[in-house]
Amino acid sequence: MAPAAKGPRGVRSLPMHLNSITLILGKMVTMGIGFLVWLIAARLFAPAEVGLASGAVSAMMLCVQLALFGAGAAVITLFPRHQHGPADLLDTTISVVAGASLLAGGLFLALASGVFRELSIVAAKPAYAVAFLAMCAFGTLGVLFDQVGTVLRRGDQVLVRNALFSVVTLGVLVGFPLAGGAESSLAILGAWVSGGLISVGLGYAQLRRALPGYRFRLRVRRDLTRQLVTIGLPNWALTITERAPGSILPIVVTELLSPEANATWYAVWMMAWVVYVIPIQVGLSLFAEASHRPEELGRAVRNGLKLSLAVGAVAAAGSAIVGPFLLSFLGSSYVDDGTTPLRILVVVVFPFAFIQAYFSACRSRQRLTEAILTGVVGGLVGVGTAAWAGVVYGLRGMAVVWLVTQVITGAWAVTRLRAMLRESHTGTGEGRGSPAFGPVIDNRGDAVLVGDRTAP
Repeated sequence: MAPAAKGPRGVRSLPMHLNSITLILGKMVTMGIGFLVWLIAARLFAPAEVGLASGAVSAMMLCVQLALFGAGAAVITLFPRHQHGPADLLDTTISVVAGASLLAGGLFLALASGVFRELSIVAAKPAYAVAFLAMCAFGTLGVLFDQVGTVLRRGDQVLVRNALFSVVTLGVLVGFPLAGGAESSLAILGAWVSGGLISVGLGYAQLRRALPGYRFRLRVRRDLTRQLVTIGLPNWALTITERAPGSILPIVVTELLSPEANATWYAVWMMAWVVYVIPIQVGLSLFAEASHRPEELGRAVRNGLKLSLAVGAVAAAGSAIVGPFLLSFLGSSYVDDGTTPLRILVVVVFPFAFIQAYFSACRSRQRLTEAILTGVVGGLVGVGTAAWAGVVYGLRGMAVVWLVTQVITGAWAVTRLRAMLRESHTGTGEGRGSPAFGPVIDNRGDAVLVGDRTAP
């Protein structure tokens, strides 16, 4: 194991590759045990209840992305300036995103009550609404703590926290039916809330240990909020284009096909995302490294791609082989309807690795406009055509269309990534394509806001 490096304020941190691997493991543990959670739920609850719960969880994940508004990326960019006194930055960020999570959750409840048919129950029953809002708050804070762990190079803490979340969620899920005979989707959401509460509590304790003397206070500094929004919104727009399709598709299946069909789709979708988190987490580490050392972008991209493709290939092959066996625990219908879509979906990890590397390079070079346009077009085409294919051809058609759209997007990403690295090597790409607002990394590694008079 590589020796630990000194992080902000002397905190012991991990080298980039080890940090990336622990971040990957953290997400894979969450996704892997998360699949086990849905596997057990499928054995304990009716398929319609599982489908409703998975649709609600997908909606929660979408609300989490909305609530974060790029704050995690903003913290990664701004932290070097505040590492000797991070309390103001962290307090403001935690307070703002916590409030935003409740707002996003409330907006979804309003939408569900007037638009959706199956998911309207989440807004119609107070217990469901409270559980949904709690999931939004804990989910948002959990992701924020993961991103703070990334900038501190403490992926090991992310791994421990995500493992605890998964174990608690699994334990409560099994305990509810045994203790009280709960059989509705509300019990599944209750298990998710319990895991989120414990995870956030541990995340705060880890943050206090990593940053000696830090104590959270509910407060919002206007100047820092402005910087968070200025930096975060462009990055948020890109993140939404990356992640929203993953949360939207299960809702589409629930509404256009059936909750029963979504029970199968969500199972294979989760297994596929266990593989997808590899390039996502490597890309996040790549962004953090390139933000601090922009002159090493080419090396970081090459190393990140090698890691994403190597680990992703192993994970994809393993999922394709083991997946049908795991689906058999859910029932024969899951195997019949889910095996082929799963084997198609895991192949997406290869174009996805190049897409994530391209997005990370765009973030570090502040070429967010072209990255956002790429994500928007790819996401709209992917979700739209997948929805059409699902109605006409079923889940297999959805998987095929999703793969095709990602391959096309990946080919574009490779073309643009090569051009960016070539410009970076020759020095002609510095500053080109930068927006009129947002962070620029100066020669000290500090984030400077263009147009912000408070920037040094």
